[in-house]
Amino acid sequence: MKKTTIQVRRTLVCVFFLGALFSACEKEENLPNKEENAFTVLKEPPFTNYMVISNSSNSTKSVEEDLTKSGGKIVSSIPEIGISIVSSKDANFLQNTMKKRNVTSVVPDYEIAWIPTSENIEANLPDATPSIGSTEPYYYYDYLWGLEAIDAPQAWNAGFTGSGANVFVLDSGIDAEHVELAPNLNTTLSASFVPGEDWNILESTPFNNHGTHVAGTIAAAQNGLGLIGVAPNAELVAVKVLSEFTGRGAFSSINAGIVYAGANKADVINMSLGATLNKNGKLIDANGVPFKIPGKYVMEIVNAQQRALNLAAKQGSVIIATAGNDGINYDGNSAYIKIPGGLNNVLTVSATAPNGYDATADYTNFDIPASYTTHGKSLVDVAAPGGDFDVALEDMILSTGNNNSAYWSAGTSMAAPHVSGIAALIIAKNGKMSPKEVQKQIEKTADKIDGNGKSLYFGKGRINAYRAVTE
Repeated sequence: MKKTTIQVRRTLVCVFFLGALFSACEKEENLPNKEENAFTVLKEPPFTNYMVISNSSNSTKSVEEDLTKSGGKIVSSIPEIGISIVSSKDANFLQNTMKKRNVTSVVPDYEIAWIPTSENIEANLPDATPSIGSTEPYYYYDYLWGLEAIDAPQAWNAGFTGSGANVFVLDSGIDAEHVELAPNLNTTLSASFVPGEDWNILESTPFNNHGTHVAGTIAAAQNGLGLIGVAPNAELVAVKVLSEFTGRGAFSSINAGIVYAGANKADVINMSLGATLNKNGKLIDANGVPFKIPGKYVMEIVNAQQRALNLAAKQGSVIIATAGNDGINYDGNSAYIKIPGGLNNVLTVSATAPNGYDATADYTNFDIPASYTTHGKSLVDVAAPGGDFDVALEDMILSTGNNNSAYWSAGTSMAAPHVSGIAALIIAKNGKMSPKEVQKQIEKTADKIDGNGKSLYFGKGRINAYRAVTE
């Protein structure tokens, strides 16, 4: 085996899920136990600012001028979607601001966990389709099974590697010096919307591997150093919307990142993050922690994010997000709203995995629904390799980590970037396309693993890179 300086680690996350403790990797969201103790006191998540939502983008400036005169401090602004982030010590700020002309609503800018608590655990590494990936040791020795599952090598052999397309990764930042990512990373466009944190992550923080891992699945370069992404020649742009120290982020940071990506002509926006809102005011963050917020805020938060998504889609960005790791059927949970995966103009992805992967076996079924994946015909558009953690380490997804490392992880966070890579291949082949055209191509060329319609676990099917660029 070719020697490489890349170290391999595994991410292991333990979370409470429906009342039981499971060892899970990259679990993002959990609905509360329906048998939740009636005496549990749910607190509001923390916030320091307010989102002031104007009637339209044209009225934002006048609203901000009025707020400044009345003692509010404008922290930041997203005028494209009529949102101002305002700080005020006035206890009556929310009520008074709602009375102002051109103000639609005022919502506390809650900060929640969008990706799960994680820790890196050392793991030791114990024939693929001939292609450009064969020069990558971890691909050659069959550890990058997700690429085989979606026929990525066949797409490369046909001449499609993503050159000319870009993917904006909205996450916890990216390691700009990683040898697998640096060749494809646009450091000029990369930006942070987390106050006090740079988009280029530090060497060792609790959540810095998440964005780096996602980016590697999309577009780790073909350089013979170990790994390769679905679109190894696509351009990567880091858009930091979550803290690398806590995995938390304000709703305004997510919205600002979406708008920024759209304004900078993102071909693809990858959002391996999520949370769940209940119309009655229940909010569940990525670690399954439930909060209680006034029910009147729920749809205002949803509408604000939908504004951002609509604008980015209108500007030509394909938006890809996770279905989540709740492990439940969303068809029976109409009171819950998954964001961003459950909103319009989003292609939502569930996760598949093998079950006890053996690289020496003649055949492996890679299309088993992952044990944790959220599913439902009303939510899932397509499925992609996300890995699992119940049987073997190799069942998970191997990708880039900070400080020139690599590590294993599993979750719908790992499935979404496989789809983003295919979207980049499609756009690189055809030139600029509308988001709906790209989504349609991904869906109609997906392998129909379960029926010919829309499947509970697979949506329109499990994605296929080769078919996506040749049919």
